[in-house]
Amino acid sequence: MSISSLRNCAPGRGAGSSLRFSNWLFVIFAVLVVFHTRPSYGQQLTAALSGTAFDATGAVIPNATVTIKNEASGDTRQTVTNTDGYFNVSALRPGSYTVTIAAQGFSSWEQRGVALNQGDNRTLPNISLQIGQSAQQVDVVSSAESVAPVDTGEVSTTLNTRMISELSLQGRDAGELLKIMPGMAIAGGLNNSSSNAGFSGRTVSTNTGPVGSYSANGTQPNGAMAFMLDGANLVDPGNQGTQIANINQDMTAEVKVLMSGYDAAYAKGPVVFQAYSKSGGASFHGEGYLYARNGVFNSLDAFQKSQGATRPDEYQYYPGGNIGGPVIIPKTHFNRNRDKLFFWFGYEYMRQQPAGSLWQTFVPTPEMRQGNFTPAYLNSLPAVVAQKYPAITAAPCPATAAQGSCGSLVFPT
Repeated sequence: MSISSLRNCAPGRGAGSSLRFSNWLFVIFAVLVVFHTRPSYGQQLTAALSGTAFDATGAVIPNATVTIKNEASGDTRQTVTNTDGYFNVSALRPGSYTVTIAAQGFSSWEQRGVALNQGDNRTLPNISLQIGQSAQQVDVVSSAESVAPVDTGEVSTTLNTRMISELSLQGRDAGELLKIMPGMAIAGGLNNSSSNAGFSGRTVSTNTGPVGSYSANGTQPNGAMAFMLDGANLVDPGNQGTQIANINQDMTAEVKVLMSGYDAAYAKGPVVFQAYSKSGGASFHGEGYLYARNGVFNSLDAFQKSQGATRPDEYQYYPGGNIGGPVIIPKTHFNRNRDKLFFWFGYEYMRQQPAGSLWQTFVPTPEMRQGNFTPAYLNSLPAVVAQKYPAITAAPCPATAAQGSCGSLVFPT
């Protein structure tokens, strides 16, 4: 008996149920396609690129085809110049791009390594197409490492992926990069220590980040800075403007700090710290790492030695990794060119035990707990106790002494 005969002879709904199941799968897939939209990044995260195409005589070239290609992902955007030879392409993700301009009767013009950062509104200068065959091409190579924005009056500092990964940080919060930004001052006063401002770079935790520990150009430390990741503000206005989440250094592609002169697209301020997460590209990339610090290798300072302190049990371990690339479905032609859909995933585990601060107190001895405060017993205590608490050997505690205290000696309760 054939398989089709077995299906027709099977009890119950048989082929009808299979058909309805397939229909339900099609409906679910259609709903996902219709309602799944790509996130639209605000102007503060994306960039815009514009320019005007000229020929060798300085006349504008209308209807020229402009192609902008992301060098990492292979994603392309295309437009044409208007009657004035002008073009503008917005909502470009931060990265390095190749711009190609072609027009009939002219050699194509190409510029590689055009670096766009968050919020940039750049204009490409010196676009000049030479008369020639379309097969001819004029290449212009720019450096993505040194970009000085001249199209805006904003005062800002941008750190790319390489700088973020190579700059030394004490902890695991990319917000610590604030300390190298122009105009930043630690809010700890003359002590010039971030720990005095409530921020410990060696321990990662919420509500103890660098936000609130730095003053930018004399502004108020708490509440005067927007700390943003991919457009989400990580500052809690209901908790004196403190930082509620951390930004991982190895998962950040770009950091930009805006001081002044930025446009109305930024609703927060007056200082804006914004980070942009890494994303997948046309090639697979990943890393695994372990950041480790253990207090067993630390030495005791002179003060700790004088107090007879032992080396504190302190350690910080941060294993993690990340991977990104194109989404490929085996045995299908989906995303065969690796230019449609990408993924990126990162994870880091925190295992940390910070060293506590040295805390001195007087713990009553068993004799004291039994009420023995006689001068003979008090004089038998080590000399360091009498030096620290001279009132303890002056006279026995009176019966009217407050509970938990004896002269200038206060017992922990």
